[in-house]
Amino acid sequence: MPSPSDSHSAFKPPHCPNPDCVFHLESTGWRFKRAGFYHRDARPHRIQRYRCSHCHRAFSSQTFSPTYWLRRPDLLEPVFRAEVAGSGHRQIARQFGVVHATIQRLVDRLGRHCLLLHETFRKKAQAHLSKEPVVMDGLGTFAGGQYWPLELTGLIGSATYYSHDFVVTERRRGGTMTELQKKRRAAYEEKLGRPDPKALTRDVLELLRTNLPTEGPIELRTDEKSEYRTALKRLGHPGIEHETTHSKAPRTAKNPLFAINAHHMFVRHSGANHKRETVAFSKRIQAVIHRHAIFQVWRNLVKVASERQTGKGNPGTAARDHAGAMERRAGVEGSAVSEPNRAARARATGLPGRLHEPVRATRAGDSTSASVLRGVRRYEASKLVNKSVLDRGAVQSASD
Repeated sequence: MPSPSDSHSAFKPPHCPNPDCVFHLESTGWRFKRAGFYHRDARPHRIQRYRCSHCHRAFSSQTFSPTYWLRRPDLLEPVFRAEVAGSGHRQIARQFGVVHATIQRLVDRLGRHCLLLHETFRKKAQAHLSKEPVVMDGLGTFAGGQYWPLELTGLIGSATYYSHDFVVTERRRGGTMTELQKKRRAAYEEKLGRPDPKALTRDVLELLRTNLPTEGPIELRTDEKSEYRTALKRLGHPGIEHETTHSKAPRTAKNPLFAINAHHMFVRHSGANHKRETVAFSKRIQAVIHRHAIFQVWRNLVKVASERQTGKGNPGTAARDHAGAMERRAGVEGSAVSEPNRAARARATGLPGRLHEPVRATRAGDSTSASVLRGVRRYEASKLVNKSVLDRGAVQSASD
């Protein structure tokens, strides 16, 4: 995973790392100066130093890197990829010859950085929520044991599959239980307390209030859960058009909730802690949040939208291309979205492309046309093959 230390000439400190400095949160007018180098054993060996001109705090380019103070910075990218490949922490530790506590610390660090990285795109993605229907639903999981279930509620774009945000809510264990299990649940609740039955409503309200724009029409698709209706009433957004679908409806591509259903299926497929009947479940709620933050960044910015057609980009580029298509359909001319320059298009839409890669210039319509052409060519090729087989059979029968 590239770090700011890889290119000293291109790297510019975003702000002062001193929390007591006035330029820690707002860097407008901030000045700094270079203050030499220091050398280390890991790559890159030469690290640029800096000094804040206001508070005189010394720091380096490594201060802003996700590999800051790591003894094994080479493990960060492999652990990131293994985390979304369905591997448990002990499996990853055996693969790289380290203890599982090292993997847990790296995953916690990656989760914190992914939360911060996704936060930088929140306002840019928020502007495009009115350009496509948004789907919201929850995924049932647990942390620490089946007596502590959780609900992971996500907000997904129905056309771009872009994951806007998620919340994790503690729930009370329900379903069919034996008398012994009921006694254990009562003992745990007496010792640790009973989860708030209204917590899901509050978390969903916070999720919608944080991500939905305050103005403009929004089409929101959910199932018929009562907590969603209560949260929407409390939100009081006049532009929301709420569409509900029964949770037992066939989960096919024609289902209005297909985007979130496919997202949850992929979460269970890619995360070892969400697989059913597994020993690799998360032991802490914070671990669930960190691991899902890693999955969210990987799904939005790293993974391609289609592994069969790699030119389609990822949900980040799909969201940007979808916004551009909507602008063109509306007849907006002369905007930066319609310019052929891909850097200008990226600035105009603001949504991210692939992580650490240039923005793709492929548009949704272009990729669709290419896939149709490939399908036509395969069909024509199959007709030729079948015709040649029939011709060979006819020649052979005639010779017999």
